[in-house]
Amino acid sequence: MEALKEVLIKNEWFTKQELEKLFTLDIQQCISECIRPKQSDIFNAFERLKPQDVKVLILGQDPYPDETKAHGLAFSYNSGEIPTRDSLSNIFRKIEDETEIKNTYSNLSAWKNQGVLLLNAALTFAPDNKDFHINAWRNFTNQVISKLLETKIENKQPLVVMLWGKKANEIEVLAYKGNKQEVDFQEKYPFIKILRSSHPSNNHQACEKTICNGEISAFKDDNFKPFEECNNFLRANNVDIIDWKTE
Repeated sequence: MEALKEVLIKNEWFTKQELEKLFTLDIQQCISECIRPKQSDIFNAFERLKPQDVKVLILGQDPYPDETKAHGLAFSYNSGEIPTRDSLSNIFRKIEDETEIKNTYSNLSAWKNQGVLLLNAALTFAPDNKDFHINAWRNFTNQVISKLLETKIENKQPLVVMLWGKKANEIEVLAYKGNKQEVDFQEKYPFIKILRSSHPSNNHQACEKTICNGEISAFKDDNFKPFEECNNFLRANNVDIIDWKTE
């Protein structure tokens, strides 16, 4: 448990005192019964990536149940040689449609190395207690994103946030509802661009369009171009764009 906390402390996400409050009994239970990813990989998304270095946040739901895939980076496979399926196949298809980049390597560490925080709403998975894990991590995930937003405001740095799916779009700190709340959010966080969509999964329920602020883009809509929009925003703010190639 202490080794996991150290990942967050050394990468400047939280202080030791802050983590004492965040590591609730529910979080400790999630970590102790975690099946995916392996315990040492739970905070892999934060390793060697400080808040001030993050350019893009991609937020999904929870880790893959498959032990050969889950390694602490949302949507990424542990081995890049594993053929893509379902969500990652759809992500790669979207990238190819927008940028003509044809990815086959399924490990997304190359994105992380450029400043992409690949985060899930829940950082652990247990097959018999899935909903508990999603709920238990809610406050922690909110605090991570709050820290990220505060850092960007303090340093006047741009940040692109991609929210994929119902659970991601329900994260409280980003879940404004109605035009007034949206305007208020943009006034408070002028350097933040939020791109909401359904989940890239093939699952029909996961791809429902009615999330948070009314109708949002379905991931497979041709007019929805998150990767292009992301780089346009970064470029407009004089920040190096993301190369969406995976190797």
